[in-house]
Amino acid sequence: MDDSRPKPATDSSTNEEGPSGAGPLINVKYLSEKLEEAELLLGYAAELGIDVKDETRDGVLRARIESAGGGVTEQTASNLLAALTALAAVVRPVTVQSLRASANLTDARRTIRFYGAMAILVGGIIMVFSVLTFLSSSVSERIRQDVDTANALASKLRAELGPSPSETPAAAVAGDASKLSQDQVWFGPAGPPPGLSGRDVISDLQQFAATMREIDGYARQLRYYVLDFGSRDYSRSRASSTPKSPLAFGSPLELLPGLDVPLAQELTEKVKEYQNVRNFGNSIQEKVTVYYGAIATCVLPVLYALLGAGAYLLRMFEDQIKSRTLISGDRHVARFLIAGIGGLVVGLFSNVTQGISFSPFAVAFLVGYAADVFFTFLEGMLQIFKRGAGKPGSQATPSSPLG
Repeated sequence: MDDSRPKPATDSSTNEEGPSGAGPLINVKYLSEKLEEAELLLGYAAELGIDVKDETRDGVLRARIESAGGGVTEQTASNLLAALTALAAVVRPVTVQSLRASANLTDARRTIRFYGAMAILVGGIIMVFSVLTFLSSSVSERIRQDVDTANALASKLRAELGPSPSETPAAAVAGDASKLSQDQVWFGPAGPPPGLSGRDVISDLQQFAATMREIDGYARQLRYYVLDFGSRDYSRSRASSTPKSPLAFGSPLELLPGLDVPLAQELTEKVKEYQNVRNFGNSIQEKVTVYYGAIATCVLPVLYALLGAGAYLLRMFEDQIKSRTLISGDRHVARFLIAGIGGLVVGLFSNVTQGISFSPFAVAFLVGYAADVFFTFLEGMLQIFKRGAGKPGSQATPSSPLG
C-alpha cells in the first residue's frame, strides 16, 4: 500500500552520513563563526609562543579540514568547541573581540581622541580657573596691604594736623591769608607744631593720596574677576564741589595742585574720599573671596578628578593596544561619574584629606585616577558607622586611606 503521508523535511545543514560512518555532517553558520574565532586565538597563541595542547590544536585543524570538505561531523564540532574554550582560557585576558578590535583600530583611535579632547578641555578649564584664582588672590592681597598702609597714614596725619579749619573755632583762624607764610597757610597762623616738618607731612600726604589711588585702581581691576562690569563713581568730586571752594577742580583722589590750602582741610577731603575707596575695595574683596572660594571647594576638585580619570583611561587604552586587550566602543561613562562624585566629596568633606600632606586638588586627581582609593575611604567610613551604631554619643573620625 502506497503511503501518501508527507515525509519530514531534512535539515539543510545536516548531511546523511559522514565519512567512514563517523556520523552526520554538520555545516551551519554557528560552527563557521566559532571556527574563525578558534583560528584567531590559535594564531595569537602561536605568535606569542604560548604553549597549546596538541588535542586543542588538532581539534581546530580537523574542523578546518572537514569544513573545507563540505561539512563537519558532530564529534569534530564538539572537539572544536572544546578547543575554543581551552584557547580562550590560555590567552586570557585577550579575547576574540579584542583581537578583532586590534586589527581595526579605527574605533580605538576615535575613542582615544575623545578622551584626549576631554582631557585637554578639562585641563584648559582648570588652567583658566587657576590663573584667575592666582591673579585675583594677588590683587586682593595688594588691596589689603594698601588699606593697612592708608589706615596708618590717615591716623598719623590726623594726629599731626588735627581737625580741619572748618571744625576749629573761628578765633583760631585770624589774619590776612595773603600775608601768611607757606607754613602758616598749611598749618594755620600758629605755624607747624613743634618738631613737625612741613616736608615730612607733605610726603606722607602724597603717599596717602597715591595709596588711595592704588586701592581704587586695583579694585577696578579686581571687579572684572567677579564679572562686575558696572561703572564706579564716588559720591564726591572736585568738579561737583561748591564754586566758592578752592577745591572745586581736579580729581577727588589727587592732591590739590599747588596745595595752597590748610593741610588739615586737604586731609579731611582725602579721608572722605578714602572711605569710599576703601569700602569699594573691601566689597570687591568679599565677592572674590566668596566666588573663588566656592570654585576652589566645589568646582576645581571635580575637574581635577575628571582629569585624573581621563589620564587613567588614556594610559589604560595605551596598555590595552599594546597587549591587544582593547575592546572598542567602551566609553567608560561610569568611570567619569565616579570621578566626579569623588572629586565633589574631596572638596566638601575635609576629613578626606585629614593627615595628608597633599593639597585637596592632588587628592582629587588621585581619586579620579585610582577610583579604588575613593571606595576604600567609603568602606572605612561604613565600618566605623557600623562599629559605632550601638555606642550613643561616640564620635569617630575615619582616617584617610591616602595617609
